[in-house]
Amino acid sequence: MSSIEKILIRGIRSFEADAGDAATISFYSPLTLITGHNGSGKTTIIECLKYATTGELPPGSKGGAFVNDPKVGYNFCFETAAHV
Repeated sequence: MSSIEKILIRGIRSFEADAGDAATISFYSPLTLITGHNGSGKTTIIECLKYATTGELPPGSKGGAFVNDPKVGYNFCFETAAHV
C-alpha cells in the first residue's frame, strides 16, 4: 500500500514563497485531519496533494492562479515523502 509521510508547500496561494516560511505537513497513520478556520488553506493543501500525486492543476488555475509568487512561476516546490 502507498502512503504519503509529509508534504512541503511553498509559493502556492497563501503559502509564502520564502524557504523559511514553507509549510511542512506530516501525515500520520491511520488518519490525519486537516482542520482550520475559513480561508486558512485547507483546500489548498488538498489541491497540492492532488497536484503532487497526479500532476493535475486545480480547476481555474490556468495562467498561474495557483501560484502565489510570480517569481516562482511554474517552478512549483513540492517535496513529498512517500512509501510505495
